[in-house]
Amino acid sequence: MNASIFGLSRARRAAACALVAACAAAAPARAADTRAFALCSDFSTGSLSAVDLVTRVVSPDVAPIGSDAMARWSNGRLYVVNRFGQDNVEAIDPAGWGITQYSVGNGSNPQDIAFVAPGRAYVSRYGSTTLLIVNPATGAQLGTVSLAGFADSDGLPEMARMARFGNRLFVACQRLENFAVTQPAVVVVVDTDADTVLDVNPALPGKQGIPLAGRNPVTAFITDRAHSRLLIGVAGSYGALDGGIEAIDPNTLTSLGIVLPETALGGDISDLEIRDGGHAYALVTLASSNQLVSWDPGNGAVLDTLTTASGGFSLPDMEANDRGELYVCRNDFSSPGLLVFRMSDDALVAGPLSTGLPPLSVTFDHASDAVTGTPGPIPAPAAGLALSTPWPNPVRGSARFAITAPAGVAARLELLDLAGRRVRALDAPPGAGTIVWDRTDEQGRRMPAGVYLARARAGGATRTVRVVVID
Repeated sequence: MNASIFGLSRARRAAACALVAACAAAAPARAADTRAFALCSDFSTGSLSAVDLVTRVVSPDVAPIGSDAMARWSNGRLYVVNRFGQDNVEAIDPAGWGITQYSVGNGSNPQDIAFVAPGRAYVSRYGSTTLLIVNPATGAQLGTVSLAGFADSDGLPEMARMARFGNRLFVACQRLENFAVTQPAVVVVVDTDADTVLDVNPALPGKQGIPLAGRNPVTAFITDRAHSRLLIGVAGSYGALDGGIEAIDPNTLTSLGIVLPETALGGDISDLEIRDGGHAYALVTLASSNQLVSWDPGNGAVLDTLTTASGGFSLPDMEANDRGELYVCRNDFSSPGLLVFRMSDDALVAGPLSTGLPPLSVTFDHASDAVTGTPGPIPAPAAGLALSTPWPNPVRGSARFAITAPAGVAARLELLDLAGRRVRALDAPPGAGTIVWDRTDEQGRRMPAGVYLARARAGGATRTVRVVVID
């Protein structure tokens, strides 16, 4: 993939290097994620509950939030975006649940927040034509980026969810006309170094975004690393089965079309998630129930129904952690709470975990708005061997490497420190495949933050890439 898209921005590179230099060798738990945060509501009041991922003990009502909210984690804080009728962001410190709350504009109806640096973030605002730039910790307003050129006849682009890749911010604009699904949707791409909208098609007049095949994008962006693309759910008109899951090529900045239509899902898409290894999930809203289904992102086939809940909005959200678990919000009247599925075999392993008020949204203590180091197709291998850059990079938990070796030739990946000492050796799958390094040495000890080298060997050929590890 184009390094200008997937490489770290200058600010992020500087921050990562400074953090690596300052890190001590303390060894945290093997998994980086430690807590889940459930945003709970009865649609009149809201509260935040926290879940210990090891014990699955829930601490309910640890902080007040709005009744219509979503959240992101960044730089040690949870950022709660309080949407319709609230128009603010809460920066919450989970050490003592202290809250800094700030307005993002009366009537602005914020939808998402994406971070560029500890002191710089973007807020998408449904009721505004401008993307707001803020200091996320204090709320100080640093500027705006106009998206007015993508508005429809009601004067608004209806900007919704966002994802950042290096120095490019992807902003999904629903382009609803007074909430009617009549106009094509678009994904606007913003250069975060210059705070300007990129023109993805200079052949057309004006600045162009990525036109979507479907309408009304409603889910978060999900990275399908196995196929080097983004996925987003487009619901179209509710009840019409005219949407689905759409793929975007972030290298060419084009839509790849609908890869799983709502006609195959049997209802409206409301959320999606994916695990490495070609297995994905979708939340589907039917006339009187919700379903969690698994599907194959390689061929778009629906595989299984994992659970069903009664009611039209009874499975509103889900998210995966780095422990191989999928947390699903269930808010029906009979048994509300969090369901926990093990993604290796899709088994329900816990839940519903009671969160006090019914959960509407869930996230973890890891950054979920940005993906760095997502690999593109491996280039044609010189001497029959190719090695991708790791993803993610910098690494907190595990790092993955795509490797291609000649048929019939054994390949191995070695992790080295900067002194050239071997930390870990991993055998590669035959042909082409993925190797996972769990950040441990040969004795199973977690390696400290720092810079490492990953060296692939096959026959007489070697390929080497750099890996940055942070805590």
